[in-house]
Amino acid sequence: MAADLQNPLRGYYPVGGGEIRSVIIPAKEPLKPLNVTERGPLVRVKVYSTVSNMAISIAKRQLDRVTSRLECQGLIPENRKDEAPSPGKGSFVFILAEFENIVAGFSALGAAGKKAETVADEAVDKFLSYFCKTGAMDPHLSDQVAALMALAGGESRITVSEVTNHLVANIQVIERFLPVRFTLEGAPGTEGTLSVAGCAFKTA
Repeated sequence: MAADLQNPLRGYYPVGGGEIRSVIIPAKEPLKPLNVTERGPLVRVKVYSTVSNMAISIAKRQLDRVTSRLECQGLIPENRKDEAPSPGKGSFVFILAEFENIVAGFSALGAAGKKAETVADEAVDKFLSYFCKTGAMDPHLSDQVAALMALAGGESRITVSEVTNHLVANIQVIERFLPVRFTLEGAPGTEGTLSVAGCAFKTA
């Protein structure tokens, strides 16, 4: 399976109007099992600060705040600020952490009356919460890959930095649609391990 995603227009509340374009090529053979239990060494951290129909100085303030806080942790991020097309106004911060075996992402959105520094702090707090733990998958990525683990062939196993209620709910839904049974070790709010023998699904 291969996918190409593009985001030519950002959409911000309340105007909306964002646009995502995707091209997805279905896999002819079952997906290979996913086994990611260790992050491996940190390779790099990238920070993207974006504004739409707002002063670029806001993106710079967001970026400066993130950079300052990460440098206090001994991390020197690669930074980029830009202006993105959108029907409305908004700002966005995204922190991308690339490890040897996994990529994790953490974001925060601006809002009317919300300081640029607050937006930056929200993204950094999410990153640091993950960074101080050992689970490979970040909280949002884990519940997204659960379906792919179920569709793959063979035994898949991942560690997660936090077992979320969303992950638990996704597992319950997947098990109603596919002939699989997950094993989840760890209570909500703690680190955990997720494994499953996939059903080796493939297109006709």
